[in-house]
Amino acid sequence: MENHPLSQTDSSPALPLPQADSPLPAEPKRMGDITQTYGASIFFQRWAAHVIDYILLFSFLFGMFAFIGRADKASSTLVFLLALTFGILGYYILLEGLTGYTIGKFALRIKAVNEHGRPPGIGKSILRSLLRIVETNPLLLGGLPAGISVLATKKKQRLGDLAANTFVVKVKDLEGESKKSVTLYAVIFAALALFSILIGIFEISHFAKVPPQKKTFYSSDQTLQIYAYSDWKANSSLPPDASIALSNNIADKHLFVFPDAKNELESPFTLQQYTDAVMTNLYDKLSEPSAGNLVRLTVDGHLSAQFTMQGTVEGENVAYLVTVVETPTHFYQIMCVTQARKFDDLEAELKEISSSFHVVGEAGL
Repeated sequence: MENHPLSQTDSSPALPLPQADSPLPAEPKRMGDITQTYGASIFFQRWAAHVIDYILLFSFLFGMFAFIGRADKASSTLVFLLALTFGILGYYILLEGLTGYTIGKFALRIKAVNEHGRPPGIGKSILRSLLRIVETNPLLLGGLPAGISVLATKKKQRLGDLAANTFVVKVKDLEGESKKSVTLYAVIFAALALFSILIGIFEISHFAKVPPQKKTFYSSDQTLQIYAYSDWKANSSLPPDASIALSNNIADKHLFVFPDAKNELESPFTLQQYTDAVMTNLYDKLSEPSAGNLVRLTVDGHLSAQFTMQGTVEGENVAYLVTVVETPTHFYQIMCVTQARKFDDLEAELKEISSSFHVVGEAGL
């Protein structure tokens, strides 16, 4: 009796089975798994990318806002809106949403992606950017919340990434981009970076060429006025007996106007006698004082005297420019003080400001 073919067990060919070393279909990379291998390295790359982005963005916004200051009111609002729109909407939401890159990220070869390794898209990018206002804002907490979140979370995500389910990964861990795409991105980002830098430099150079503007400072009763440049500020913390007190603390230059009513003096004084008394008072306050020559001049139509003096106060070398103005009813001391080493550079400015002194409603002699 012949055996049925189905009963053949030993001689029947075995069904093909996959070998242990045969290639199986690759599973798609999961972004969370990739980021867990980064450690702190991704933190420093993200931080450096943020620095690059903020430098470029602030350069652009500074240039645009400076331009607004020179524009008329009708165009100021439009320019402001355009700058704000491009700076926030155009830069972060559109660039990062559509490409996964900002200029900083492209330079550091990192990329924002969704869970499938593709650019986040506009919706997720909006969410990431809204939270960026708080967690990476250098004017608020200086990026501290984002830094803590990236270091503390397993998938190295900042708060915006957690909310939008996005990741920042190294480009080398993604499927390779075509050379054409990389070249196109490089050209676009280089053009944007160059434009931002140039507009910032242009506005800085413009301001450097514009002479400082003068402004008028008044005494509290509006009877005295003096013109000074816009870098000077009224300083109420300076001597209370000064009718006008101005300072520029950065440049360490100060100006006081002290009035003396003639009818309150113990005895009549001439301009020379009053000036000598002012010089004597300064001599007593300074260590190793030295005075320059007394100069006669006219300020606001009134006979005046001016001298310089240098010395040491509490171990610091200081210099004074003192102008004494005599009116029919008052003597006025216009006293400028700065560091001795700065006096030569500031002398012309201090003399110019002192000579602008004006008594409102009082005619010269």
